Order: sequence, then C-alpha cells, then structure tokens
Amino acid sequence: MTPSFGFLGQFRSQNGHTYPGNTSDNELGLVLYDDWADFCKKYVNTSLAPYLHDANVLGFFSDNEINFSSQNSRILDRFLALTDKTDVAYLAAKKFMDEKGATGVTDNLNSEFAGRLAEIYYKGVKDAIKEADPDMMYLGTRLHGTPKYMKDVVAAAGKYCDIISINYYSRWSPELDSYVKNWGEWTDAPFLVTEFYTKGQDSDLNNLSGAGFTVPTQNDRAYAYQHFTLGLLEAKNCVGWHWFTYMDNDPQNLKTDPSNRDSNKGMVTWDFQYYTPLLDNMEALNGNVYQLTRFYDAQ
Repeated sequence: MTPSFGFLGQFRSQNGHTYPGNTSDNELGLVLYDDWADFCKKYVNTSLAPYLHDANVLGFFSDNEINFSSQNSRILDRFLALTDKTDVAYLAAKKFMDEKGATGVTDNLNSEFAGRLAEIYYKGVKDAIKEADPDMMYLGTRLHGTPKYMKDVVAAAGKYCDIISINYYSRWSPELDSYVKNWGEWTDAPFLVTEFYTKGQDSDLNNLSGAGFTVPTQNDRAYAYQHFTLGLLEAKNCVGWHWFTYMDNDPQNLKTDPSNRDSNKGMVTWDFQYYTPLLDNMEALNGNVYQLTRFYDAQ
C-alpha cells in the first residue's frame, strides 16, 4: 500500500488558517505559520495511525502535485503581489528579496525561494514520520509540471524524502540526457514515476480530459508503455513506476469530476474488460525487468 494524504489542506482546516491571498494556488505558503511542524506530528499520529508499523505499507504520499510554481505563475511573484502586507507569505517573499538585494524576480530566485518553502514543508513531514515510525518510507508529493524541473525544489525533496515521486506527463520518452540526469546530480534520492499513461482512440471514450497523450489504438498504448518504461529502466536513479490508472473513467458515473471523465486511462475498461494488447505487453516487459536492468547496467 502507498496511502496518500492531504497535509496542507488538513493543516488549513484543522488549525484555522487561510490561504495567502485567499486562493488555493498559494497553499504552500501555509508552511510559514509557526504551528506547521507541530501539526505534522499530530497528523501523523492520528490520520496515519492505521498504517504505522505495517509491513504491507511501502510508504506514503503527504500531498499531491503541490503548486511550487507553474509555467506561467511563479510562486515568488504571487507572494509579492499579495495585497495584505501582513500576510506571512508576503513577508517571507519580501524578506527574501531584501536579503538578495533584488528588485525583480528571476527564474533562479524563484527556484531558490520555492526550495526554501519546500525545505520547511518536507522537513516537517519527515521529522514527524521519523519520530512515529522510522521504517516508514516517505514518498513525497508527486512533483509534476514545472516543479519537477526546479533544482531547489527537487533538492529539498531529495533531502527529506526517501524516494522522490514524479508524475511524468507530456513526454514520449524519459529525458535521460537532461532532467533525469539532473535529478541524479541534484540529489542522492532515487525517483519513482507515480503517474503516466496514454489513451487509445479506439476505446469508445472521447478522451477529452486527462494529461496523457492520445494514440490511435490499444496496440499503440502497449508500445508506448514499453518505450517509456525501457527508458526508465535505463536510468540509474529510477526505482519504478505506477501506471495511472487501473480502470477507465466511468462515463455513466455523474459523480466523476467532469474535468476528468470519459478517458481511456485504464488497463481495464470501466466494466472490467481487459485491454489485452496493453496487458500482454506490460506482462512481457515487467517479467523481464531484472534482466533488462542488468543489460542497461552493463552498458
């Protein structure tokens, strides 16, 4: 099991804090409140309690896809733009800029600032789980989009997480000669791909939602799976992957999030029919993982 939690959201609701600027985009700024570390210890000993000291638990995720920054919205810019000049997020951003003697935000400054916030976040969670269950692995927060390419964020995650989790979309192949290599240089922690998939046009689903690429057929989904995972096996710092997800979205379930409905993400259909080409090719590769690893290690 790899249970997933929402530390930041629960911290806000349980401790009565508000989002900086009253927007969830600035959720990470919550860690600047003085009671963050104490909350993490309390939360680990309550919500994680059923999983502590359980040999069937590989590890846990503390949050999912935190907005450390996005391609068009840097966190340092957002915090400096807050109108409430007493907000902890604004004060931290202003102090950082004064410390740097900077008058404008650059990508490097933004990465360093985001990394400082990431340090506070990951340290709070790591210290709490280490005290409660030292054998429980901390799998991080599924870095996605821009954050997985930010040196200081990745370095902070690697400092406190046992494994860095990465949701890896928008790439046909792992970026072995650039960012995958960088991750190995920025931190000693290995990475785990926690989300990736492709969708088939022959699935009778409209595939208008979801982050994965769309390919013509189920055979093409199978080839895409083998191609991507072979690249991950070639990477010396990758320890595995999770296909997202087991089952297609159910187009008849109106309770499904409308922004994430009617997509062919699964290994089986919404009514449990196998996508045989995909499953057969998954089995063929997965059954040879160790032989393939030895082959790539010998190169």
